[in-house]
Amino acid sequence: MTSLQIYLVSRFLTTIAYQMEALAVGWQVYAIRKEPLDLGWVGLAQFVPMLAFSLLGGQVADRIDRKKILSLSYFTWMLTVIAMAFATFSGKVSLELFLVLLFVQGTIRAFSNPAAHAFVTQVVAENELKRAIALAASIWQVSTILGPVVGGFLYGYFGGAAWVYGICAVCSLLGVLLLNRVTASEHEKTKDKFTFQNLFSGIHYVQSNKMILGCISLDLFAVLFGGATALLPAYASDILHVGPSGLGVLRAAPAVGAIVTSLFLAKRPIKTNAGLWLFFHVIVFGLATIGFGVSKVVWLSFLMLLITGMSDMVSVVIRMTLVQAATPASMRGRVSAVNSIFISASNELGEFESGVTANWFGVIPAVVIGGLGSILVAAVWAWRFPELRKMEE
Repeated sequence: MTSLQIYLVSRFLTTIAYQMEALAVGWQVYAIRKEPLDLGWVGLAQFVPMLAFSLLGGQVADRIDRKKILSLSYFTWMLTVIAMAFATFSGKVSLELFLVLLFVQGTIRAFSNPAAHAFVTQVVAENELKRAIALAASIWQVSTILGPVVGGFLYGYFGGAAWVYGICAVCSLLGVLLLNRVTASEHEKTKDKFTFQNLFSGIHYVQSNKMILGCISLDLFAVLFGGATALLPAYASDILHVGPSGLGVLRAAPAVGAIVTSLFLAKRPIKTNAGLWLFFHVIVFGLATIGFGVSKVVWLSFLMLLITGMSDMVSVVIRMTLVQAATPASMRGRVSAVNSIFISASNELGEFESGVTANWFGVIPAVVIGGLGSILVAAVWAWRFPELRKMEE
């Protein structure tokens, strides 16, 4: 196997573990009090450390061996999952315990995400970067399909959350062992002296590049408002009545759409009118979110989630290609850290936003309002960032 293949298998195992854990945590937390706001706290507990430490994580990724950062991060994450397994097995599950462990995991991701995004450039040649990014996205989506489905099956039919967490720990350990077999080139380490001002150099670079700023901020706000993932346990439990196994299928639906799209883009990448395609698919994402919000039929809900995954993947590939190609090698860790903050804000902070909105207006209105918000964001960004709208490739 090539180093890229070994790395992708490692990422597959660690990502499938993360997806399985996310399903189990969501179902367990919602079952404690049946409060949608508790699902929002889950997102906030992971977002706060991401916001606090991602810039530092970017600095570390540009100064220290990225493979060592990833190995230590995945191993530490494995320990937190083992703690979840012991707590579940001993009957000491509580919302507070989960929030503490998720805070630790958010801190881990603040350091691992910038390193992981930049590390792929060390495994392949520059002319293979687009293909590698598309393959990495495909592998990630395959794991996000299998993770929730396997996790839901284990939870619902095999042995509950403790078994899910145990399998997650094994997958994470295998991921670390494989990662240590990857041969990667030395990355160009920054020679800038570490200062408080230098800590924000990634933000300054993104601010100065309107294309990158517009692209990652568009994705941030579109998913922040339109993401419905956080409320899936409520839909599976109280609206669609499909249980934890059904929750796994629903969580997998966006990834199914995304993998189909990423494989298509790997063979036929976007070469013209990339900006227009980007805005078009953000609007489609918002419409599909609205469709999911009002659906009370399982197959239609799955279809709408499938479409959200297909449209979001177009945005992911365009954004990741632009960020990596337009950033100097010595800055990629720091810029990836800024990108990680934006992604975390759209996902974890989006979960908190969904939980709060659902607490105020109800679960279904919260999802519909979010879909409308995504469409509005696309319209505003198309006007505010004309250079992004006119981007060709």
